[in-house]
Amino acid sequence: MNNQKTDVVIAGGGLAGLTLAKQLKMSNAELTITIIEKRKFPVPETIGKVGESTVEIGSHYLAENLNLKAHFNEKHLKKNGLRCFFGEPQDDYALQDELGVSELFGISTYQIERGVLENHLYHDLMQQGVNVVDNVTTTDVQLGNKEHSIFVDADGTQQVYTGTWFVDAAGRQHLVKNKLSLNKPSDHRGNAIWFRVDKRITIDNWTSSEEWQSRVKCSNTRWLSTNHLMGPGYWVWVIPLGSGATSFGIVIDDQALEESGIETYEDTLAWLGQQQPHCANAIAEANAKLLDFVVLKDYSSGCKQMFSDKGWCLSGESAAFSDPFYSPGSDFIAINNTFITHLICHDKQGKDIRLDSVVFHKFYDTFFQSTLSLYTHQYGGFGDRQMMGVKLVWDYSYYWGILSLLFFRGVITDIDLMRELNPLLARAQTANKTMQEKFVERAALRLVLPAKGVFLNQYLIPCLIRFNDILKAGDSIDVRSSIEENVVVLEELVMYLSDMLNRDASNAITDEERNLLGDYRSKILA
Repeated sequence: MNNQKTDVVIAGGGLAGLTLAKQLKMSNAELTITIIEKRKFPVPETIGKVGESTVEIGSHYLAENLNLKAHFNEKHLKKNGLRCFFGEPQDDYALQDELGVSELFGISTYQIERGVLENHLYHDLMQQGVNVVDNVTTTDVQLGNKEHSIFVDADGTQQVYTGTWFVDAAGRQHLVKNKLSLNKPSDHRGNAIWFRVDKRITIDNWTSSEEWQSRVKCSNTRWLSTNHLMGPGYWVWVIPLGSGATSFGIVIDDQALEESGIETYEDTLAWLGQQQPHCANAIAEANAKLLDFVVLKDYSSGCKQMFSDKGWCLSGESAAFSDPFYSPGSDFIAINNTFITHLICHDKQGKDIRLDSVVFHKFYDTFFQSTLSLYTHQYGGFGDRQMMGVKLVWDYSYYWGILSLLFFRGVITDIDLMRELNPLLARAQTANKTMQEKFVERAALRLVLPAKGVFLNQYLIPCLIRFNDILKAGDSIDVRSSIEENVVVLEELVMYLSDMLNRDASNAITDEERNLLGDYRSKILA
């Protein structure tokens, strides 16, 4: 049996594994790296993988940290924000309530054609001397202390790769989680039905209303958003891809799934015809061909240990998965890969990484649990315009004001600074816990308010502009003082948003709701 030795063996040549290899090579070009992948490269450019949409942390990691901005600007679509539509179906789509931005805040995010990106990374890594072993099946993993053996089958031939470090980035194969019984059950219960069609489905064409078109600064650009069609217990994503294909997903809680009866693609189209008829009609009128169809139940899970000073780690879905709402998948990859790169490079330098491996897991787990709290027992309120209008303001504020800022400034591996910031971060977590509990209480009502054609324009909200401006300021801002100021704003937001959330849901649409915070604007920035 052929035994090949290397510094790092990465199981999985998808987004997590390929980006990790690139980050490692950028940090230490002398590292020898082997990637083991079951698919054959190059992969199809329009490939059946979830994770086409990025948000700020993931986009910053890919474009800035990995120097892929030129590739994204040339080969992928620039995302036009997250946009939600509410209310029982209306004949004219302009009468659905809308939550989104009239123009972008300024930090680029993207709709990713996964096959295009992975092929680009593959060719880049091959040029840097990374050994990519593709079209093979992993049959066993034997973990040791800085010596790990990965056994693969290549057309009937057995091969073994031995690495000082082993990283499981092989997705839901869960090579390490299953081997070491590391699965951590999640309190969040979510299910997903996703499929892609070969035609571009353009939401801008769902109404002829000129007033509706004029709501956004650049007309006919809503299709570039990650569009969310919202209902009690579910949401539907509509994501455009650079190839001209469109990705759809129905993400749904247990109650709504049981009521839907969805098992097949035909069931899915029938359900869409009832719940989101404009979407179903658009697919039918485009005469779109189905490219793939997947049903995944109870997708959320955590992990008891992410990193070991004995030389193994997990990244991507092999580690943990929360929920696709807000598209956090590439964020978790960015954070995990950054921790793993730090551990491997410091270990290569002969430094003691025992404390780092423990602290990094605690930080990651805190981030994961905070993210999980955004969804747990809240899907019932996803069709509630009032709740979601408040929720997105809070969730964005917490994400941009704390988590994104820490990542953008590159301080998440600075243990001394993170310890210094811990009292402030604890205050932010307390504020987040308070708000998420209020959303859980409201979500239990499973409300769907009458559609009024209202536009809740997030671009009018000063605190969101403020948090984005701080992120865009770069190294000119002091992390400590910015975090402290942001925590104060978050604590004030708890009071104002709680008041707005508690307003009687039967009240008519008011002027301040049309602007999403209205007369709260000056108070939030006071």
